[in-house]
Amino acid sequence: DFCWFGRTVCSAGSSGGCSTMTNYSKWDKFAADLASDTEGEEEQQLVDYTKKSARYIHIPARDFPNEKEALCKLLEEDDEFEPPSSGAAGIPTDDSETPAGLQRALTKYGWKSIGSQFIPGYGVNSNGDDLWRVFFDDCFLTTQTVANPGARALLGNASLGSFVVACFDRKSGSDKLISKKEVADLIMRRQQGADGERIDLEQKEQAKRMQMFEELGAQTVDLKPNSS
Repeated sequence: DFCWFGRTVCSAGSSGGCSTMTNYSKWDKFAADLASDTEGEEEQQLVDYTKKSARYIHIPARDFPNEKEALCKLLEEDDEFEPPSSGAAGIPTDDSETPAGLQRALTKYGWKSIGSQFIPGYGVNSNGDDLWRVFFDDCFLTTQTVANPGARALLGNASLGSFVVACFDRKSGSDKLISKKEVADLIMRRQQGADGERIDLEQKEQAKRMQMFEELGAQTVDLKPNSS
């Protein structure tokens, strides 16, 4: 006798002595089909946000419901954003000498200077070719006041003011086109703690490289403040 999640097995000669054994293969298939249907429905619901049409996407400093479509609506493409070529290039000089792209970003987002960092788990020591990074006010702890929950989810620490996210393609050596849904997926995944393994692997790989440098005779500098 067969049921949806299990099957009834009776021993010969038993009178009503039947036991139910769970059919795990059927349950796994059901769960996989359910997950696939859910993902398919989500893809259809968010189809307007799946187009990869921008290299830079702005994460405003605003709260958002724990719902992916609402987050996608919050995100803003910024086709005119120009990332600085170096840390020094993100610091403005006199208005007459500040590059137009840098000045535009500073004015648009209310930044004092532009800093950047790779998202933990997606940096140069991580696996894969997609290296996700964010740009922000390099002095945001002193110049910005509004919390950015989306950026905090990505970085895992206090984040204030506007942030701009990009994905550097290791193969091409440039930022690639991305979609709002990709960014929303990344933020939601981080909120749920789903990237813990990636972060751990990246940290271990970085430790290996530091050990290799030390074995080659290079000196490492501890930038942490002295607690004594």
